[in-house]
Amino acid sequence: MLYREKIGSQLKSTRKDKKMSQSEAADCIGIDRSIVSKIETGRYTGSLKLYERYLASMGYVLTVETETPQQTDFDTLNELFKDD
Repeated sequence: MLYREKIGSQLKSTRKDKKMSQSEAADCIGIDRSIVSKIETGRYTGSLKLYERYLASMGYVLTVETETPQQTDFDTLNELFKDD
């Protein structure tokens, strides 16, 4: 699952916890309901400003972190490249 899909899923869950419809959430911040739908399904590729507004309306802030690469152990590598 992509990060934006995970974020969207969390936003959807929060919106539902607040007992709000997509239309109600959209009206609160002055955007179209279709944008809320796209954000919640991870398909939104528009303005970061609108994305941040929706996040803020649900009580979240957008932050950036560096991703720590996962190291594969020797046994896993051995399984991936074994010669049979």
